[in-house]
Amino acid sequence: MQAAVSTTTDKQELILEAVLRLLGQQGISGVSIRAVAREAGVGLGLVNYHYADKTGLIAAALNRIGEQDLTLLDGEAELTPVERLRAALRRVAAPRYLTTEHLSLRLQLWSLAQAHPEYEQINTAAQKTYRDRLAVLIRDARPELGRAECARRAADIDVLQNGLWLTALLGLDRASVKRCVTRCEEIALGEK
Repeated sequence: MQAAVSTTTDKQELILEAVLRLLGQQGISGVSIRAVAREAGVGLGLVNYHYADKTGLIAAALNRIGEQDLTLLDGEAELTPVERLRAALRRVAAPRYLTTEHLSLRLQLWSLAQAHPEYEQINTAAQKTYRDRLAVLIRDARPELGRAECARRAADIDVLQNGLWLTALLGLDRASVKRCVTRCEEIALGEK
C-alpha cells in the first residue's frame, strides 16, 4: 500500500510541476487540464481525478508556491537568531530564484490575484503567513522590539524582496541585488 501512496504523490507532484512550468511559460491561458496532462506526461483522466478543473489546478500551484516561500525562512538550528535571520534574507537572492523561469512564474502568480477571488485569497493568505513568519525571525533576533514593530519591518522587507524579484526579471545587476539584501538586513536588525 505504501508504494501506491508514493506513486500517487509522485504523480500529483508531476502535475503540479507541470502547472507551474506552463504558468511561467505561457501564463494562465496556457493552463488547461489537457495541456497539464501532456506537460506532466500523465493521462488526462489522472489530472481530472486529482483536480476538478483549471481553477483547482491553479489554486494548488499557488498553494505550492506559498509553501515554498516559507522554506526561504527555515533556518538551521545551530545558528544564532541573528544568523538565521540573515540567512533567510539572503536566500531570497539565491541564484535559483533569480532565473528568468522563476521570475516569470512569480509575475504570473502575482497577476492571478486579479483573475479569480480564490487566487486572491490564496495569495493574500500566503503573503500574510510569510510576513508573520518573517516577523517572528526578526523578533527572535531583536527581542527588545515589540510585535508591531517586527511586523512593520517584515512588511517593509517583503515589499523590497518582491520588488527585487520583479526588477530582477528586467535585468537587475548583481550589485543592486546585494544592496537590496543588505538594506533588508538593515531594516530587520537596525535601530528604530
